[in-house]
Amino acid sequence: MPPSLVYLIDNTLDGQGPSPRELRAALGRVREGLEILIEPYHAVSLERVESVHPSHIILSGQSHPWDRYSPEKLAGVVEVIKKASLPTLGVCGGHQQIALAFGAAVDLMGRLEPGEGYEGAKRERGFFPVETTGEGLFKGLPPQITVWHSHFDEVKELPRGFQATASNENCAIQAMQHTERPLFGVQFHPELFNGDHPDGRQVMENFLEM
Repeated sequence: MPPSLVYLIDNTLDGQGPSPRELRAALGRVREGLEILIEPYHAVSLERVESVHPSHIILSGQSHPWDRYSPEKLAGVVEVIKKASLPTLGVCGGHQQIALAFGAAVDLMGRLEPGEGYEGAKRERGFFPVETTGEGLFKGLPPQITVWHSHFDEVKELPRGFQATASNENCAIQAMQHTERPLFGVQFHPELFNGDHPDGRQVMENFLEM
């Protein structure tokens, strides 16, 4: 069944971050005329999601370290992650958010020099290859794809009930999926594809086909 409405959760603080805008633009390129509803993370609840009847849910990247966010304001998104039966994709920070919702650790990739927060932290930024299992989001793609990355944090351990579906030398859990539900996370940004690096587009197409 083709997607009817994508419910895009804006995980940025006060709209400070490009992830939701980039996701919306890419979805429009992948599926012209696709209806997309963007709402801020603190307005999200399972009841709200059910009331708008989306076909798919996407969790955007965040704009600040997760410890800057109020757990109370994230509670609705956590409930959606744990209980929604719809195909759900977490992108970058949204991928980390899924891990956190299921009790897995998320932390800096590493630190290059002393500092607070992301200052002095190791960062993966640019187009880098990842090795995939070829299943789920990666159906029809070669074993190695090249996608855009921009992150300081990473998922440190697989949440219970998930399997890893992509990795590279910089980050062991570049993608994961739930073993029983259509719940997926990718550390990279599939929405930032271009003519030289088209693999991200196919990842998004595969998700929308679910």
